[in-house]
Amino acid sequence: MKKHFIPLLSLILVSMFAYFYGCSNETTPVSTGTTVSRIISNGSIVPTNHTQASGSMFVTDQDGNPISGLTSSNVTAQLKWGADMIKDSTIGTVTVTSNSSQGSNVAGAITMDYSGSMGTQQLDCMENGVLAYINAMKSGDLTEIIKFSTSVAVVQSFTSDKNLLRVADTSYWSGTGGTTALYQSIYQGTNDAKIQSSSFVRAVVAFTDGGENASSVTRPTMISNALTSGIPVYTVFLYSDTSNSYYRDMKNIADTTGGFNFWVKPDSCSNLAQIYNKISGQLVGSYSIVINWQGNLPPAGTTVNATITTTYNGMVSSFTKSFIML
Repeated sequence: MKKHFIPLLSLILVSMFAYFYGCSNETTPVSTGTTVSRIISNGSIVPTNHTQASGSMFVTDQDGNPISGLTSSNVTAQLKWGADMIKDSTIGTVTVTSNSSQGSNVAGAITMDYSGSMGTQQLDCMENGVLAYINAMKSGDLTEIIKFSTSVAVVQSFTSDKNLLRVADTSYWSGTGGTTALYQSIYQGTNDAKIQSSSFVRAVVAFTDGGENASSVTRPTMISNALTSGIPVYTVFLYSDTSNSYYRDMKNIADTTGGFNFWVKPDSCSNLAQIYNKISGQLVGSYSIVINWQGNLPPAGTTVNATITTTYNGMVSSFTKSFIML
């Protein structure tokens, strides 16, 4: 146990560094378009053994629509470690599988903010957004609904029954009002999602209209749990502007764990249904990746950076995730 403490601490520090200095992924726009002018990628990667890693990959266009038809020829992987993560490196052979073409199902944990700052209109918009997500579920998809304020409650555990989910979504929750245990709700959703079968595309979709101020779970613990579980977190932020630490926090949670961040103003919260539909489409249109590393590899316990690069019609996008070698 002791020999893994320093690498794990390094992994957490990488996440905290990204929180204060930002990540390369930008807020996914909410719009529609026909011409792809840019691709944006993110995903989750976890080691499966010493020479292999696997995870989920999300690639969208500038409007947040999933890019279809990607194959192994579109994706490369590089592993780095050592001083400043540049001293030593190797490449990997990437196998890419389209989750949509394989008919893979989604297991998504939805967290909903019922803190005191959420007005009646905002609650209605949030519930309508989640309803749009529920209605978009395919046969065999699973969804869990978590509501939070000062406390966190799983009001409906993972189920494919849309009627149960609709009732849980719109029913009054006795914990309504109070402060915002955002991190704890994400931590709960991650723990529940990761015990679902790995054959599912697993994710957490976290919503808030403000900032964390009530969790018993720390931010590094919440982030580390998502990273080591390979569960990406999508974040939806309802706030008047993005020039604040709340927005930077929500964006970084998504960037770091492998999801995408969405922002909507309170006076246009009716767009939340469109956002949740877009998230559903991105999860369905995602890819599973398996990477087999080549050449000499660092010993078990080494913290490494894996960079996944996607090339599509001359456009390039990369994302990097840290993990500890098995």
